[in-house]
Amino acid sequence: MIENIKKELYSKKIVIIIVLTIFLIGLLFGSIYITVVDKASKKEIATSVTNYINSYNNIKFSTRLNIFKQTLGKNSFFFISMWALGLSIIGIPLILIMIFFKSFTIGFSIGSIFGTYKFKGILYLLIYLIEGPLITSILSIILGIYSINVSIKLVYNVFLKKNLNFQTFMGKYLFMIMITFLILVFLSLFDSFISPILYKLIKNML
Repeated sequence: MIENIKKELYSKKIVIIIVLTIFLIGLLFGSIYITVVDKASKKEIATSVTNYINSYNNIKFSTRLNIFKQTLGKNSFFFISMWALGLSIIGIPLILIMIFFKSFTIGFSIGSIFGTYKFKGILYLLIYLIEGPLITSILSIILGIYSINVSIKLVYNVFLKKNLNFQTFMGKYLFMIMITFLILVFLSLFDSFISPILYKLIKNML
């Protein structure tokens, strides 16, 4: 099994390197973007971050349900779109753009929280990463790599007339998006029901 995994990773080596590079560039750009905006924008960002964290205090059950629906809907749309793009021969550049903006958004959020709370914000950062971005980053990288490889296989099949066991590879592809969706449900539950408790606890500590 380990040998099969090694062969699989080696066969996708170039795609893995490209996806990881795009992700890291987006993360870096997002993290440092906060340092190049003007003072008025920094103040506005700091206010938004503070309001975001404060919004988790004493929220009602109905509000938590809305957070769950919104988080699940937003993440599902992103990953299903990426998955669907893998089924097209023009999906590769669009998938890479999605990965870049995903990592840029996460990097910007990290930079904004740290810029607002400095070293006191490390605990907030940990919760922020645990509640979704850390796992969704890993998912976006894995699904991005797989989706690009699916798109490449389709290109080979259409233009180079290479044989493709469509039923087998679609079965694996469907299984991957189903597993992704289940993970997103868990993350959305954590974000809406566990994160508010943790944010409130840390705020009281600080």
